[in-house]
Amino acid sequence: MKKAILVSLLVSVLAGSVFAQVTFSGTAYAGIQFQNPVGDGETITTTHREGYSPRFNLAAAVMRENYGARLDTTFQMTDDPEGHFSLNGIYGWVDFLDNSLRLTMGQISSAAWVTRLHARLSEYYFDKIRGFRVVYDTPLQGLSVGAAFRSEGHDLQAFSEQMIFGATFIHPLFSAVFAYDLGRNVQTLFGFNFTGIPDLTAGLQLRATRLVSWDDPEYGFPGMLEMHQVIGYRIMRPLNVYLILSQTFHGAADSDVGLGFTAGVEYRILPNLTGSFGVIIDSPDHFTTTNLTLNPMLEYTLRGPAVLYLEYVLRLDDMDRATHTLGFGITIRAF
Repeated sequence: MKKAILVSLLVSVLAGSVFAQVTFSGTAYAGIQFQNPVGDGETITTTHREGYSPRFNLAAAVMRENYGARLDTTFQMTDDPEGHFSLNGIYGWVDFLDNSLRLTMGQISSAAWVTRLHARLSEYYFDKIRGFRVVYDTPLQGLSVGAAFRSEGHDLQAFSEQMIFGATFIHPLFSAVFAYDLGRNVQTLFGFNFTGIPDLTAGLQLRATRLVSWDDPEYGFPGMLEMHQVIGYRIMRPLNVYLILSQTFHGAADSDVGLGFTAGVEYRILPNLTGSFGVIIDSPDHFTTTNLTLNPMLEYTLRGPAVLYLEYVLRLDDMDRATHTLGFGITIRAF
C-alpha cells in the first residue's frame, strides 16, 4: 500500500510539472567469466567484473526550483528465465530556507553519507532508508548536517533505533563524511579524502559494525571494524600508480587481524585504450594464511559511453591451489 502511494505521488509530480526539468539515466552491465578454463572444475558464468549478472539500471527524476522526485529501478537477468526486477528507490524532496534545508521522503536509494576513495574499493553506506531524511547546509561553508528516520515499525520504544545522524564537510584541501546509525546493531561510517595536491589521491575510510555486540557475539556475529588507507599519484598524464592498505579487526576474543595490501599501475596506451596491472595480498588471519591475486586488464572506451574490458585473474589461496579466471564484458552508461 505504501509503495502504491509513493508511485502515485511520483506520477502526480511528473504529470503536474510541465515546466520542470525531467532527466533519465541508465547503465547496463554484461559480462562472461571462464574459471579454470583448462583442467578440472571449469565453470562459465555470465558475471560482470563488478560482480553483477547482466543488469540494467534506470533512473528518472523530475526537478523544479525547490522540489523534485526520483525513481530508481533495476532489471537483472538471473537463472530464472523471467529475470528479476527491483524497485531500488522512489522518493521525493522539498527544499526550504533558500534551498539550504532539504526534506526527503520515501524509499531513499541515494545515500547522503557515503565513503568512496578509489575505484578498487567498495562504497561504505547504510542500507536504503524507507522513511524520511533531513539535511541542512549550515552557515559554515562546506558543512552540512542531517538526520534520517526509518519508518518500518511502529514501536515507539524503538524510536531511537531507527535514527541515523550524519555530517559532511567539503574544503578546498579535503573532504570528510561521518555517519552514526543507532539501529539494532549500531554502526559508524567515516571517510576522509585529501584533495590539496593535484594528481594526488590520499584518504582514509572506515566502517564499524555491530558495536552493540562488539565482544559478545549475537547470533554468532561479533562486532567488526574495517579500515582502508589509499594513496595514488598520476606521475604523468598517461601513468597512474596506487596503493591500498586494509585492516579488519573483530570483536571476538583472540581473533586475528585481517590484513590486505593492493598495489597497481594504470597506463593509457592509446587515447581509448588503457592497460592496468593489480597485485593483491590478503591475509584474513594475520599471515597464518596468505592469499595472492594478480589481475592484468585492458579497457577500451568506445565512441559514446561504453567501455569494453578484458581481464585475467590468477588467485593463489595460501600461495597454492591456483584459480584462473578469464573475463570480458561491457559497461554502457546509456545516457
